[in-house]
Parts: sequence; C-alpha cells; structure tokens
Amino acid sequence: MKKLWLGLAALILGSSLTYGYDTEIQNETAAEQAVAQEVASGLTPRRPQTIIRAQQPSPPAPYIPEAPQVARADVWMEKADVAAIETTNGGDNAYIYAELDRLSDEIQKLKRSAPAASANPKKSFSTPKLGGRIFFDAWAGPDYDNKAGLNELRFTITGTGYEVFDYKAEFALTSVGVASAGHTHSAPGATQSDFATTSGPSATTHVGQVTLVDAWIGAKHVPGLGYFRVGHYVLETGMAYPTGTSQTTLTGMHPSTLSFNLGRKFGCSSEHLFANDRVRWIYGFYQGYNINNGYNSNARALSGNRPGLMFNTRLTAAPHYADGGKCVLHVGGHYTYIHDSTQHNRIDAYGGGNNWFGPATLTTGNIDVLHHNRGGFELAYQYGPFRAQSETFIAHFGDHGTAAGTTTEFAYFLTGEHRAYNLATATWGAAKVKRPFRPFACGDWNLVDGFGAWQVVARHAYTDFDNWYAVGGYQNDWTLGMNWFWTPNIRCIFEYTHSTQNTGSWNHQDVYGTSIRVNF
Repeated sequence: MKKLWLGLAALILGSSLTYGYDTEIQNETAAEQAVAQEVASGLTPRRPQTIIRAQQPSPPAPYIPEAPQVARADVWMEKADVAAIETTNGGDNAYIYAELDRLSDEIQKLKRSAPAASANPKKSFSTPKLGGRIFFDAWAGPDYDNKAGLNELRFTITGTGYEVFDYKAEFALTSVGVASAGHTHSAPGATQSDFATTSGPSATTHVGQVTLVDAWIGAKHVPGLGYFRVGHYVLETGMAYPTGTSQTTLTGMHPSTLSFNLGRKFGCSSEHLFANDRVRWIYGFYQGYNINNGYNSNARALSGNRPGLMFNTRLTAAPHYADGGKCVLHVGGHYTYIHDSTQHNRIDAYGGGNNWFGPATLTTGNIDVLHHNRGGFELAYQYGPFRAQSETFIAHFGDHGTAAGTTTEFAYFLTGEHRAYNLATATWGAAKVKRPFRPFACGDWNLVDGFGAWQVVARHAYTDFDNWYAVGGYQNDWTLGMNWFWTPNIRCIFEYTHSTQNTGSWNHQDVYGTSIRVNF
C-alpha cells in the first residue's frame, strides 16, 4: 500500500512540472512575438522578462491627486507611457489610460499658469517701464489773477539693457501762448511751464502740443568715463534743480534755483563716484543754445546754425551719511562756462519761485555777451525729520555786471519721516511715509488707515539784479508751506508766498496756492 501511494504522488508531481514548463514556454513565445511587434512599430524592444511581468495581474498604482510642478508631472507621464507600451498584445488598461488623460490635463494647466521665463539681462533689454506725473494747481491773491487747472502732465519711459545700458524718454503735454499778432513766447527770455506760459501780456490763448523733454541713453563702466550719457537732459546747476519737479519741496523750485537754472541741453557727460559713493563728480559738454527756445526745450530739433557751447561740472560730497540716509551732511558746488553765439542772455526771477504766477517779477533784460560764467555752492543737512538746505548762485557777465541769488529752507516732518537721499545723483528723493493715508480701507469701524506724513516748510529767497537797476533790482520771497503726503507718490501742498521787489519803487505780491500731485 505504501508503494502505491508513493507512485501516485510521483505521477502528480511530474504532471505539475510538465504543465509549468509548457506554460513558461508559451509565455516566452508570446513575449518574443510582442518584441517583434515593437520592432515592427519602430519602438525600442524591451526584454521579454519585462513583458512577462507586465502580463501578471498587479494591484493598480496609487492615485496621485495633483502634480505639484511640471517637471514631476512629466516624469509621471513617462512612467505611464512605459506601462502602456509594456502591455502585450495591444491589451487595454483602463486605469493607465485614465491616468494619462488626467496627467495630460494637469501638465497643460501647469504650463499655462507657470510664469514666462525672463530674458537674460546680460543679453537683452528689459521691458520698458512707464511712469509720469500729474499736477493740479490752484493760485489766488489780491494782486494776482486767480488761476486753477492742470499744471503739468508728463509720461516717462525708462529701461535697462545688457546690464550696462539705461535710457529715458519723457514726453510733456505743454501749452504755448499765442498772441493776437501771431507771436509766441519763444522770444528771448520767455519761459514755459507745462501748462503755464509767461511770455508777457501779449499772449492771449494757449495751444497744446506734445514735447519730447528728455531723450538720452547711458552706459556704465566705460573706461576712463565711468557712467557716460548722451542725449537731451537737465544740466546740474545746484542741488534742487536736478531733483526735478516730482520732488520739489513745495509747488515750485527754490526761487533762485528757478532763476539761474540752464534748463535742458543736448550733449554728453561723464559721472564718477568715489569714497564708497560718498563723493560724486560729473562734467559734460553741451550745445549752448536752447533747443526750440522753450522752458522744457524740445529735444527733437536744433534751433540756429551756431548753437554755441557749454561746459558744466558739479562736485558733491556726503562727509556724513548714516542710517541709510536718515542722517546726511551734503556739500557741493557747480560751475558752467557758456559761449552763446546768439548774444541774448538774460535772467528772470519769479515770485515764490513758481513761474505759474505770471510774468517775471524781476529781470536783467537782454545781456549781449558772447560768453559768461556761472557757478554756485550748496549745503544741506538732514537729521531725521529735520532738514536745512541752502544754495547760492552767481552769474558773471564781465563788464556788464554780476547777478546773484540765494535760497535758505527749513523743513520738518511732524510725523517723524525723512526724505530719501540718493548718493548716485546727490539729490533728495521721495519721503518715506510710515503710515500711508488710505481712506475707507481699514477694519469694520475705522474709515481711515493711517494719516500719511505731514511736513512744515519755511523758506526765504533773495535775488539780486541790482547791476541792471534800469530793468532789474532785487527781490525777497518769504514762503510758508505744508506738505501732506498720502503716500510717497501722492501729496497735497498748501503754500503762501509774500514777495517784494525793488525796481526803483517797491512792489509786493501775496499769493496763496494749493496743489495735488501724483507721481507714478
């Protein structure tokens, strides 16, 4: 009986082994056929063992809820493609194809939401930036024709390129005074604000035009020249004027600054920084005659066949600079040599330093000289919210005499802010407002979030044209003002100026002004 049972067991074991061997042979044959199909389809053949494993039933892969990034999703797609390819005899796996569709959708979503690759700053120009400013002013006084409206509207395009170039183009919508006889304010000595003409009583109407004000390109690290710039831009005559109207302390330039500035000219300049950027020196050569004769000097065309020549230089230093510009001591000076072939030079003064007041309150008249010299000194000190600044200007016309002017200003932030100081330009920047004024933007009960920054200003300016007593004289301007900064780019200005002139007889002018200014 024992022998019978042993024989039966051997028979059963042998049959099992024979069946497993035959099955493996069949599977290998199917695998070889699958490989042949892949080769015929242009696919890279895989090992038969891989296809054999793919035939065996296996639990579905765990569901992946989301693809956190495109790269990871691409990896999942590759794995899913491999699994699909390794399915033999064209067999369908519903789970795999569902995953393929889902992952494809996820990849498309991620690619659409992914930010575009930024251009290499070393090999291209950056996207141009648009800026500008809008000024709404209103003026009134007992001896002054009331005036209100849009005083300035400008748009600015700036950009950089290849990590060494930068450029600027600024456009202003200006107004031109046109007299009944057809004359404009392009006569010698006439000036032009963006929407205000001061060409004298003959101007009766205003005609708007678009003026290209600034147009220049600069390059950094030029051997021997430092930062080199060429184009049409402001000459540096003092500290306040290069700051521009966006950052004036009150509505206008310092009175003497406005009188002695040389506006914009076409030329080139070289800038250098020393002593950890504490010392700055700029010099340049420019055409001597204004382009288009306007206050803004249109940069599109030259006027006259002999434009003359100017050499301008400015040297500044910040011997004390601490707390990122919160505490600054600034000293500097500038010099300009002018050779003007037109021989019509003049200097005009305006009450309170704002040429929107009307015609010039004081003037030297035309001075017929081929060349003359100008210069000045600047001193400023800021300690937290307190700032004091003074500038002096001199214009020497040889035997014809000398004109001079000076401005002293004190300013204090009641709310503790301070003005930024720009070492690269040696000028004042925007106020750093601690709590911007944002009405109707706070919680459930408060209607105002922050009250902005409040600054009080006192200023005195003296202009002396006494060498030309027949048409000149001297003038004193006393100004009190207040700035209310909503943000660093939005502010309201309230200002009062008492101006007195002695031109052989005493004259006076009292003007009240307010302004809303937006820089963007």
